[in-house]
Amino acid sequence: MTTKKSGTILITTLWILAILSVLAIGIGFRSSIEARLSKYNMDRLKAEYFAKAGIVKAQAILSKDAVTEYDTIRECGITIPVDKELADIFTGKLADGAFEVNYTEEGSVYYGMMDEERKIDINKIPEKIPRIVLETILGTGNEDVAASIINWRSKARIPNGAWDDDYESLTHPYKCKHADFSVIEELMLVKGMTPELFESVKDYLTVYGQDGKININTATRKVMLACGLGVNMVNGIMNVRNGQDGIAGTKDDGLVNDITPEAVAKWNIAFDENEKNALNYFTTKSNYFRIESRGAVEGSKIGVKIACVVDRKAKKLIYYREY
Repeated sequence: MTTKKSGTILITTLWILAILSVLAIGIGFRSSIEARLSKYNMDRLKAEYFAKAGIVKAQAILSKDAVTEYDTIRECGITIPVDKELADIFTGKLADGAFEVNYTEEGSVYYGMMDEERKIDINKIPEKIPRIVLETILGTGNEDVAASIINWRSKARIPNGAWDDDYESLTHPYKCKHADFSVIEELMLVKGMTPELFESVKDYLTVYGQDGKININTATRKVMLACGLGVNMVNGIMNVRNGQDGIAGTKDDGLVNDITPEAVAKWNIAFDENEKNALNYFTTKSNYFRIESRGAVEGSKIGVKIACVVDRKAKKLIYYREY
C-alpha cells in the first residue's frame, strides 16, 4: 500500500513538474517575443527620427540656398562647389544610426532632392500639354485611360473616357471628382488604372508644377520625347547635361540655359515647327522638390523611409508620407 501510494505521489509530482516546465517555457517564450517586439518598436522609432533628420537637413539646405535660374540633376535645389560630393552632403551619422537622402530614377540612384518639374503635371492636361502626351506616357492600348484621367479632373466630358455613370455603376460606387488631383496616388481611382500601370507611370507624372512647365535640365528622355521634342534634339540635350563622362549627376555636368528657338538653332540640329512649339512646355528652373530620406539603426534590419514635397517659394511642406 505504501509503495503504491509513493508511486502515485511520484507520478503526480512528475506531472506537476512537467506542467510547471511547460508554463516556464511558455512564459520565457512570451517574454522573448515581448523583448523582441520592444526592440523592434524602439529600432523603428529611432529609424523614423533618423529619417526625419534627413528631411530637416534637406529642408534647411533648400530654404537657405539662393534661388537660381537653373536646377539640374546635380544641383537640384542646391548650389554646391565642383569639388564637393553630393553623398557627403545628403548622408549623416547620428549616434547608433544614420540617414541618407536619395532617390532612384530609371534604375539609377542619385543623392539629393528630386524636382517635381521633371515630370508631367496631370492637372495641366490638356490646357498646357496635349492629350497625346499623356497617351504616350501611358503606352499603347491605354488611350481610354488617358481620356479618363482628363475627365476625372474636368467638368466637360471628352470622348472615350469614363464619366459619372461609369463610377456610379461600380460594385462599390463613388463619384467622379471633376477637380484637380490632390496626390498622384489618386490616379488609382480612375477607371482602367491598374496597380501595374500605375507603377510604370507614377515616376513620370506629378500634381505639382509651375503652370505645366517641365524642367529641360532634369526631365527624363521619355518625358522630353512625349512632350514633342525629337530624338536628335533630346540626344543633344542629354549630351550637354551629362557632360564628357556621359553620366548624369556628376561634377562635369552641363546645363541647357537657353531654350529659345534661336538658341537651339545654334546646336546645328534640325528641328521642325512642332518641336519649336514644344519648347514652350519647358523651363530651366524648379520650385517643387521631393525629399526621400531613409533612416536606419546600426546592426538592425529595421529601416524607415519618409517622402515629402516642399514648395521652395512658399517655404512649406505640401506632402508627407512615411513608409
